[in-house]
Amino acid sequence: MSNTNRSGMLEGKVVLIAGAGPQMGAATAMIAAREGAKVALTARTTDTAETTAKAIADAGGQALALSCDLTDEDDVRTALGTIEAELGAVDAVFYNAAYYDNRQDSIDIDEEAWEKSMAVNLEGGMRVARLIIPSMVERGGGSFVFNSSAAAIVAGDTRFGYQVSKAGLNAVTRFVAGKYGRDGIRANATLPFVLEGKIGEAAASLNCIGRSPTSEEIGEAVVFLLSDRAAVITGQIIHLDGGLFVRAPWPTPSSRR
Repeated sequence: MSNTNRSGMLEGKVVLIAGAGPQMGAATAMIAAREGAKVALTARTTDTAETTAKAIADAGGQALALSCDLTDEDDVRTALGTIEAELGAVDAVFYNAAYYDNRQDSIDIDEEAWEKSMAVNLEGGMRVARLIIPSMVERGGGSFVFNSSAAAIVAGDTRFGYQVSKAGLNAVTRFVAGKYGRDGIRANATLPFVLEGKIGEAAASLNCIGRSPTSEEIGEAVVFLLSDRAAVITGQIIHLDGGLFVRAPWPTPSSRR
């Protein structure tokens, strides 16, 4: 069957990539543009956002790169105003910003690391949702994907603030889905696994597909979730890890013939 006349999954939509980093953020932006979206990319430092926006424009799409500190409400409001003026009101959001408190391996927290984890990973996502949802409600709906982490649901012994903040982001996801679903708004969280090197090799040895997912594969899933083709998927915490979690090394008896 020919798909020549079929429009893209996000045709005519304005998509915000909040935290446009060089892996999943950039890949998702490119895929969203391929599927017909006008893409806004925000980041504190805009090198990747600008490079990605140029690549989208060179391919015939429409994109805007903006410097934005997602922990600063005035900055977010200004960015959203610019996006609406240049592209239109935001229809879909991929919240991809993250801060990793890699050395926080004790309940005796480092206050600065803890506060930054909460500000970037949790409060930034909540702030973006809070500022965009009223417009979505007025226009009949929208969609969010919050990029969470398996760290939110496992018993880890490091990145304490990261674990807690991502668990909170999962709660934001469920709240938005439950509270605003009747207003046409969907929200899902993704738990990706994109790693190279020894950790990626270890994950590949344990998951179902024998390799780590790529940023592009994560982006394809995110764009689908943002689109109306995922109309009945909401409030979900979705692993994008090649089946790593379903192959956890549970202690099971040996098979018997």
